[in-house]
Amino acid sequence: MEIIVLDLDGTLLRSDKTISEVTLEALERARRRGIRLAFASARSEKAMLPYISSVKPDIIISNGGALVRAGEEIIFNCQLPAESVRHLIKRCFELSDGGCEITIESDFGYFWNYKPDTDMSYMGENRGVVIYDDFRDFNHPAYKVTAEVENERDARAIAAEIPDCETLSFRGEIWRRFARKAATKVNAIKHICGHYGVSRENVAAFGDDLNDMGMIEYCGVGVAMGNALTEVKSAARFVTASNDEDGIAMFLDKWAGDK
Repeated sequence: MEIIVLDLDGTLLRSDKTISEVTLEALERARRRGIRLAFASARSEKAMLPYISSVKPDIIISNGGALVRAGEEIIFNCQLPAESVRHLIKRCFELSDGGCEITIESDFGYFWNYKPDTDMSYMGENRGVVIYDDFRDFNHPAYKVTAEVENERDARAIAAEIPDCETLSFRGEIWRRFARKAATKVNAIKHICGHYGVSRENVAAFGDDLNDMGMIEYCGVGVAMGNALTEVKSAARFVTASNDEDGIAMFLDKWAGDK
């Protein structure tokens, strides 16, 4: 094992959004064995900052695979063009009579059409500056557009209208992520393997949700958390304990012991 790739929410993070000391110590032991650590999240890098400071990963896969940074070097950057972003906004508003809540992650900031009286204090540490925008005149490329679309079929129909775009749903939510087709965690891992000259057989990936299935199937050591969706567990070579039971630490310690 040369690289460990970790999804955050539901995987590295416990239900209370913290990382256990047991898991932090297991990751540090892996680092001392020369293994590189990578985060792979639908979050932006800014939204990962508290966890980056704790773990200090060597590689950051952010926005679901749309941006990949190895150390200080950006090795992959995949954005929706401004024209596509405008079309997504237009169609989501049409579908909801203008009431759709939308967030957009771009190089120019994190934009959200939240209502002005919304309490945003909880976002301060984890997101950085949130820019209010009504999206009536938005004109920037974006790593991802996330919108509240009740029906997944509607979201897929909207994505199909845009070249090189696809949508992704998250369990228990009506938020749909729209991004370039190449903006996936598995594609990000392919770029990382090429960058470091590592074969996929020597990469371990941990995850729990549908957007983790590709990397779990692709990597030589694909691990589903105990709390993962049934489909994710079926795609995995291994299943460990849940995110609230130190599943990552349990697997890594057993793997090291078996070696």
